[in-house]
Amino acid sequence: MDSGIAALLGAAVGSAGTLGAAIVNGRAQARSQHAQWSRQHRRDAYADYLGALHDRDIAMDAVLDALRSDQPDLHDIDEKVGRFITLAREVHRACEVVIIEGPAPLMEVVERVTNASRDLSHVM
Repeated sequence: MDSGIAALLGAAVGSAGTLGAAIVNGRAQARSQHAQWSRQHRRDAYADYLGALHDRDIAMDAVLDALRSDQPDLHDIDEKVGRFITLAREVHRACEVVIIEGPAPLMEVVERVTNASRDLSHVM
């Protein structure tokens, strides 16, 4: 075999190996970036949900405090109940994102909490 052809074949095999390694590495990096993006998106959904629950609980405390007064101001109580109901709806919206993003066991828990929040809103 001519030394020029051998060099050419060697270069072709080396280039093909380098290209194959680059493709494999690129795919692995893309999967890693997608997994990181997915984790971040889930984390944001969970944080939004927990924040909505916290805000709703604060609103519920305000309603209960207003009801404990010796002479409750009905207009004030109505406003606080309205705020609570609005925030309970925010919990429901945040729950929908968690249901889409989260694993099945978490979805079941989130749905139970959200249904309890909805039931409490109906009572209010």
